[in-house]
Amino acid sequence: MRPGRRRGFTLIELLVVIAIIAILAAILFPVFARAREQARKTTCLSNLKQTGLATLMYAQDYDETFPWLMMDGRNNDDNTGLSTRMSSGPPNLNGVRGLFMEYVLYPYMKNYGIFGCPTLRPDPVRLGADNLPLNQFGSYAYAYGGIGAGCGPGAPATSPRPTPFELFVRLGPFLDSRLGYLLTTNCNPQAYFIAGQPLAAVGSSSTAILSVCNSYGAHQGFTDDDIVPVSVGGTGREETGATFAVFADGHARYKTGKFIDLVAFSLAPLNP
Repeated sequence: MRPGRRRGFTLIELLVVIAIIAILAAILFPVFARAREQARKTTCLSNLKQTGLATLMYAQDYDETFPWLMMDGRNNDDNTGLSTRMSSGPPNLNGVRGLFMEYVLYPYMKNYGIFGCPTLRPDPVRLGADNLPLNQFGSYAYAYGGIGAGCGPGAPATSPRPTPFELFVRLGPFLDSRLGYLLTTNCNPQAYFIAGQPLAAVGSSSTAILSVCNSYGAHQGFTDDDIVPVSVGGTGREETGATFAVFADGHARYKTGKFIDLVAFSLAPLNP
């Protein structure tokens, strides 16, 4: 080799460097992923708190009464923004324009981005001629549980397709022995959910839910089915999940736990 001429890398040296980079990437990528998710959690908590404060402002503007809002977009016609296939009531909620928080709470927030959890990646917004949304696109579930009584096998349905919160009320026999209180002693969904309720109906504002992040598993890297027990439709993994909630006193918090812990967190009676 001539003096002063630089020698190139050998194949072995290149492979060693590649192996080192691969090892470092394997170590660092999970750290970066956790850091990104922590930032998303912070955003989600902030968003949910703002939706809770908007709900409380709405109640102050409407005779201290919380709005009737759906939490399940399957009961909404995204072409017209009108509610559909709801129970007959009273009240009759069929054919109502914008029966979801993205429509009703927007005047108090002026930012559609707040309705989306960055971990769940909300759907695109579809706007009508009035520049207000036609679809329920966000990530947060309003505490709507249907109308009228019913829980357990054979109970009368309060809507053709019960929403997730309402479904919890139908699981009374499964939940009773685990929640610490008997769900079947009061099967009326409105004993647990603030939709359409006056402020005076809320006996414990620090535990009564206004809205939750609409997933049990995503913030922990799982699907919801990974959290739910087999007996109620899960995969059998029964992993530890997590969700956020904002309460009637305006505070928001993050909760981790097994399925039953998260249900108890989301399904506290308005008057414990």
